[in-house]
Amino acid sequence: MRKLFATNLIFLLLLNVVVKPLWIFAIDRNVQIVLGAQEYGFYFALFNFSLLFNFLLDLGITNFNNREISYNPQLVSQQFANVLVIKLVLAIVYFIVTMGIGVSLGFGKRHIVLLAALTLNQFLASLLLFIRSNLNGLQFFKADSVLSVMDKVIVIVLVSLLLWGNLKIQLTVEAFALSQTLAYVVAIFIAIWLLQGKYSIAIYQEFDWITIVALIKKGLPFAVLVLLMTLYGRLDTVMVERLCTDGAVSAGIYAQAFRLFDAFNMYSYLFAALMLPIFSRMMSNQEDITELFNFSFYLILIPVVTIAVPTMIYNRSIVSILYHEHIDVSAKALVFLMGSFVSVGLSYLFGTALTAMGKIWLLCRISLSAVIISLVAMLVLVPRFGVIGAAMANLVANAMASLLQAFFFTRNEAKVIRKASVLKMSLFIVIYTVLGLIIQYIIGSNLNGFLATLALSILVIFGLKLFTIRAIVSFIRGI
Repeated sequence: MRKLFATNLIFLLLLNVVVKPLWIFAIDRNVQIVLGAQEYGFYFALFNFSLLFNFLLDLGITNFNNREISYNPQLVSQQFANVLVIKLVLAIVYFIVTMGIGVSLGFGKRHIVLLAALTLNQFLASLLLFIRSNLNGLQFFKADSVLSVMDKVIVIVLVSLLLWGNLKIQLTVEAFALSQTLAYVVAIFIAIWLLQGKYSIAIYQEFDWITIVALIKKGLPFAVLVLLMTLYGRLDTVMVERLCTDGAVSAGIYAQAFRLFDAFNMYSYLFAALMLPIFSRMMSNQEDITELFNFSFYLILIPVVTIAVPTMIYNRSIVSILYHEHIDVSAKALVFLMGSFVSVGLSYLFGTALTAMGKIWLLCRISLSAVIISLVAMLVLVPRFGVIGAAMANLVANAMASLLQAFFFTRNEAKVIRKASVLKMSLFIVIYTVLGLIIQYIIGSNLNGFLATLALSILVIFGLKLFTIRAIVSFIRGI
């Protein structure tokens, strides 16, 4: 099982390491530079607003579907068509709620038009995720990995033409959104074709309304969890635009720091997406997850800490490479977001394990606490500190959520996580941070110091024996 996990993780990461940074730094970043902080901030705030009610598109059915098919693969042919009906009905509900709240908040005509395109994109993204959840639950990980980047590959081509193709079509936020719409549509057709090739499914059949109602009830806890996690994870990006006096500009400045935070989180998210069906299958077979969990503990946290520490220390140097305006404010916000990045990594580890264990309502209670803390923190900090206050609130909410998840997991599965693993990782964080600060003092706050600190992480990792040459050789041979 460890071999299955490792080989598919490597394949998934290779695809995403090539495609996602290209999307984030070559395409999305250049779109912001071309459009400017205010215009992009307008798009960024509405995009994140469309995410707030995203749970209505799914009601947790995709996550439930992934877990259930991991337990019982034959379910895919029985419930695929029924779930499609649910998702179409929920899409209508989501559109009405999102647009209705947008109107009630006083959004203008241009806000509403762009929001309509973004809500359509959210539906298409949700539909693509559902199709992928079937492949993931059936453990066709390579097909799912290809689909995880398919829409981004298509939109990279389309937006590249708008940016550098000398077309007569002007790049606007509306054109940017519609290019993503087209990319999702193409990716969905490819996803259905791949799923049909792997497993026989019936798209057209007589719908079983009893099954549909049962699926909604079973998926409800997952829906509540997705809503709460979305709120404490994304509410800051909306509140910046609403609470700051120069709302759209502040949202654009925050987007500069948040883009890096979002890009780095890609690794943890991909890790968790692969970990959930494997942990669920192992637990359904009553297999011991101790070895795989501790293996995952190192694989997820070592890269996260290795990136977070030097990025926090050399924050201004990193931001100045990517942007030319509002560098000081974005750099300060990035420090807090990188602290949040470590917390999110912990959440993806312990939260995914708790999900596989079926502790959904526990996760909901933890997430509700994080939402309350996040709201209070933003109402206090954003009016006073602006963009930096939003980053502080993000850190507070994610840190609290991750620590509570770790606490309840260790209380339920005290023997799974080894104390030696926790001790070594704690020592790694302390020693690596101290050495990074020493390098900054000697070399200065520049790119050379950042690279030197990254290189030093290898010595610390092997010095603490978090990984050994023998273990790496054995791992490669096992693949």
